[in-house]
Amino acid sequence: MKKDSNSRLILIPSVLLFFSVQFSFGQQTVGKETLAIDYFQKGNYEKALPIFAKLAQGYPDNAMYNYYYGVSLIKNNIFETAAKEALLNSVVDKTPVNANFYLANYFHALGQWQEAKDFYDRYKKLGTKQEKKALRFDFFVELCYQKKNPFKPKKVAEAALFGDTLLKPPPKIDEKIFPVPDALKKSWFNFQINEFLAYHSIEDFKSEASKILFTKAWMCTGKNDSIVALTDSLRKVHDSIARVDTRLGLVQQIVDCEQKSYQLMRDREKLLEQSRVKESAFWEKEGKKAAIEYSASIQEKENKLNEKKKKAEIPKEVTAIPGIKKDSVPSASPNPVLSPSSADTVTKSVPVGNLVFKVQIGSFKNGVLSTSFRKSYAKISKLRKIDKYTDSKKQVIYSVGNFIHYADASKMKNQLILEGMKGSYVTAYHNGVRISVPEAIKLAGGK
Repeated sequence: MKKDSNSRLILIPSVLLFFSVQFSFGQQTVGKETLAIDYFQKGNYEKALPIFAKLAQGYPDNAMYNYYYGVSLIKNNIFETAAKEALLNSVVDKTPVNANFYLANYFHALGQWQEAKDFYDRYKKLGTKQEKKALRFDFFVELCYQKKNPFKPKKVAEAALFGDTLLKPPPKIDEKIFPVPDALKKSWFNFQINEFLAYHSIEDFKSEASKILFTKAWMCTGKNDSIVALTDSLRKVHDSIARVDTRLGLVQQIVDCEQKSYQLMRDREKLLEQSRVKESAFWEKEGKKAAIEYSASIQEKENKLNEKKKKAEIPKEVTAIPGIKKDSVPSASPNPVLSPSSADTVTKSVPVGNLVFKVQIGSFKNGVLSTSFRKSYAKISKLRKIDKYTDSKKQVIYSVGNFIHYADASKMKNQLILEGMKGSYVTAYHNGVRISVPEAIKLAGGK
């Protein structure tokens, strides 16, 4: 007992030391940030730059650090790739909209006129009159259209005076090193790029970087699904155990899983937004007409695929089975009579044509969505196809999937509930008419 008491005495200072170190480190970061922001706001970008360089390097996912770092580079006439990357990383989050203006400055300084015009146009829609006046927006736009460059980019030798100010740009990702999973190559999704374009296949992407960012987001979803399943099993074990110490251990594991899941979903949202920004930038360069034409080609491809699926769903003539007369097998029968010897050759149940199970995720009078549904819909629609139709009572129905078997629809329902669509449930349709689920299961041969 005495030994245990001494161990506790040793442990307490150790814990206090750990937290004091962490607190001290946090204080240093906050102190540097406050000083750098003060420099920035006073227009002393030369002093702000090296501090924000280190902060952005230490916290590469912090959008505001990227914003301050990118603007500080531009203000110091350093138009290196690091400036572009930092500002692109900042525009995907809730940072000042003038990040678009400074991106335009970056391309303007390098004589990339079309890219500069694109970002000036983007800022024109977002910036306030007062801010535009302060930034001399009209002056720079006019020079850009005249293809005149007012900037004086510093050479690398001059820029080197700032020491480690320049962050190394991330290496270009080779698709051979980062292959797209086969499952994603076969997946259908609905990913909105801009007002004209929505992608449904990984092959639709034009920007290689955008494709890889989307792939990483898709992989985050898969990892999260596994963590959610593990969390669910841990909860079941927790509920079945009486011992308090074991239950506490399980609680900690559940909390850890929930934190990992939350982080994965945050990472996914950021990756998706970065992917959208890069792909959108590609189409801004190509132009509106090209984007609309590409959208039409995607739609044409979708129509061909849907036509092919419809043809595949048309019931084929049943092949004669030895020992059974052709006329004894009704073509529309859900449960054909088979001899024991033929059981391995033909499935025990033949799906009824035009019988589908769907997972209904929402129903709204006159299409007026609730706030909670709108938020969940915004997240789920990025990776899942959501069908929408209006019934005779003017209810707008939202559903996911078209399943032949009830078990598959039920699995999707459970997954959607975990993803936030708490009111999801399975529905069934036969020849376009809604029927009860038990009746549909019976028609499907009990599946």
